[in-house]
Amino acid sequence: MSQFPPRHARRPGASPTKRGPATSHSLIARSGIIALMVACGVAVSDLAEAQQPPAQQSPAQGAPQQPAQQDPPVLLNADTVTFDQDLGLVTASGNVELSQGARSVRADTITYNQKTKVVTATGNVRLVEPSGDILFSNYAELTDDLKNLFVENIRVLMTDNSRMAGTEGERREGRLIRMNRAVYSPCELCKEDPTRAPVWQLRAARVVQDNEEHEVRYRDAVMEMFGVPFFYLPYLSHPDPTVDRKSGFLTPSFRNSSELGFGIVSHYYWDIAPDKDATIDFGGYTQQGPYVGGQYRQRFEKGSLQLDGSLTEGEIPNGSVSGANDRRLRGHFFSRGRFEIDDTWRWGFDVKRASDDYYLRRFFNNRDEVLTSRGFIEGFNGRNYAVANTYSFQDLRYGNTVPEPYVLPDARYLAFGEPGSFLGGRWSLNSSLLGVNRIGKDGPNTRRIAVIPGWEREFVSNAGFVTTLSGSVLVAGYSADQFNPVEPTSPGNNSISRLRFFPQAQATVRYPFVRYGESSQQLIEPIGQLTVAPNVGDHTAYPNEDSLDVEFDEVNLFMPNRFTGIDRLDGGSRFTYGLRSSITGYKTGSASVFLGQSIRFSKSNQFQSGSGLEDQRSDYVGRVDLRPANWMDINYGFRIDHDTLDPLRHSVNAAVGVPELTLSTAYTYIDQTQSRYAIQKDIVEQASFGLSSKFTDNWSINLAHLQAMRPQPGARSSAAILRYQDECLIFETIAQRDYTTTASGQTDGNTLFFRFVFKNIGEFRTPGFSSSFLGATNSNNSAR
Repeated sequence: MSQFPPRHARRPGASPTKRGPATSHSLIARSGIIALMVACGVAVSDLAEAQQPPAQQSPAQGAPQQPAQQDPPVLLNADTVTFDQDLGLVTASGNVELSQGARSVRADTITYNQKTKVVTATGNVRLVEPSGDILFSNYAELTDDLKNLFVENIRVLMTDNSRMAGTEGERREGRLIRMNRAVYSPCELCKEDPTRAPVWQLRAARVVQDNEEHEVRYRDAVMEMFGVPFFYLPYLSHPDPTVDRKSGFLTPSFRNSSELGFGIVSHYYWDIAPDKDATIDFGGYTQQGPYVGGQYRQRFEKGSLQLDGSLTEGEIPNGSVSGANDRRLRGHFFSRGRFEIDDTWRWGFDVKRASDDYYLRRFFNNRDEVLTSRGFIEGFNGRNYAVANTYSFQDLRYGNTVPEPYVLPDARYLAFGEPGSFLGGRWSLNSSLLGVNRIGKDGPNTRRIAVIPGWEREFVSNAGFVTTLSGSVLVAGYSADQFNPVEPTSPGNNSISRLRFFPQAQATVRYPFVRYGESSQQLIEPIGQLTVAPNVGDHTAYPNEDSLDVEFDEVNLFMPNRFTGIDRLDGGSRFTYGLRSSITGYKTGSASVFLGQSIRFSKSNQFQSGSGLEDQRSDYVGRVDLRPANWMDINYGFRIDHDTLDPLRHSVNAAVGVPELTLSTAYTYIDQTQSRYAIQKDIVEQASFGLSSKFTDNWSINLAHLQAMRPQPGARSSAAILRYQDECLIFETIAQRDYTTTASGQTDGNTLFFRFVFKNIGEFRTPGFSSSFLGATNSNNSAR
């Protein structure tokens, strides 16, 4: 404040103003714009003299010197400008605007004191900063270069519509804006009552906005929610709205659980360079010891890299691989990279590893059952695609003792010809090279090379029949050691080298009946397909790496091979038929139904019992989709036994309602019994239920529950989220319960925590209030 004269000596009207005769000592502008070089210290009288023609420079004075670099001039725009020569005061009034470069001042009256070099603005003062921030007041004092400023009852509107206000404020060297007894909030004011407290605000003894560091700092700050003090912070800082990212500490994370104890983890964000940044995590848990971790991210000209990891020391629960509680280093490492080689090729990798089966679940609530690591190089060129992969796996499923293999290589090349380029149709080529390796004697090591050329053509007759002819030939060579032909996935003592040749052809005929009504379009389409292929002999003579399971449904009913890969083949000739019907509204609403079955001409044993394809006649499969309006969406898939018509699979997904109230459910029923004569059925049945409601513009609630009916009845998980969201705050109350038990005999129990996301400030999550139960109500609900 020392650069300003005492306030009583500067305020207009504080002392009598001495003026000479208006005709000789005052300059009165009739209208328009008068440019005053105030920033250079030029008085209005000097400006009048400067408007006279300049005197000719004498040659004796030498060549003119290069002018020094100066600040841009200060421009004044006003209805009336007067000059009091005795007092050295220039007074502008009426729509006054004083500007220098990107900085400007508007007021009812602006007075410049030539002697003290102070500019005083009064009445509806509005100052626009180069950053875009706007300062409002009724009284302000500035130095003649507009860099230093004193303001009473300051109000600031920032570029993101955030607001600050204080009893008084000052600006130093165009950089620092300091406000005393100030408040800050990014929330909009109530339209009905602007004097009402915003949703949240920070009230501080002093607030400093640093326009060079682009940071807002608070001293003795109190967070208020709806005008009620929430918590106290002796010091707080956050970037101003012009900053996309900035190094600094983030809001710490808190946690409380029965197995980890109470924990606090601090986060430091490091803005390393425009193309890279990192987050460093450090803290600890009372029952696990210190914790460190972090993330690193970098962008390259043709790629990106992400690293994520953590490390701590703690106990592994009883029942782990070691068989007992074991205190040792625990952690995880994830990485992801994507890099372009040229316009055709790119390469990348994904690495996922954890120290033990329970680490990710306990520390990050990550419930992935298998971690997959992958490295690849791939290329795209028109209709051609080539890729070479390598895979490794880490199985985190409880009780699984079978070691996972690693895949090197998994290479594929796919190509498609131009439509009509070969015999009126399109040719295709699908080739692959596969190597599956297991360490030691845990299973077979398999090498496979396969080439599948194919062809397809579509005919449309004048009568409306749509016929599609297609054919393919599989040529594959296998080599394996430690192979067991009885159990292809189990270790053995055989080494084999075999060649497989398998041609297949299909003819599919569709006859769509279409009717166009006034408000909807209707379709009835019968489909018939004939598949011709040789019978498959002893399929167990070949290693099986990609066809371990079959899920027969309406999706793969018409596929040439209903297995997931080519190690097992859907041989023999068969006829497949189906009927599709739908009605679609022009504006809204649709419904469709499909039913189909496959009939094999000869018996085959390549499909296991219970798959739905083990008999000559397959089970019936179908699907119903119903969406009569935007407020209802129902999808139902099913499989029915072809002899007894007993249901073998039901899958329902339904959502009904409007944003104010929506009900949803997902139901699954699968009969996995391999023999229809079995006394004990192998049935999996479970359902999930959800309710969501956005009952106001800002408030919503979500409820979810997962319930198992068979084979082990009981609840699996429940959750409830109450959410408030507006333009400046997200507040969530989250309650969860996990009923499954771990190897240590504990459940995750009940967890309740609160989450706050403050605009421009960051996220804050309270410690979880949890209770864990020994000996769950249903001890059979073990984690899978």
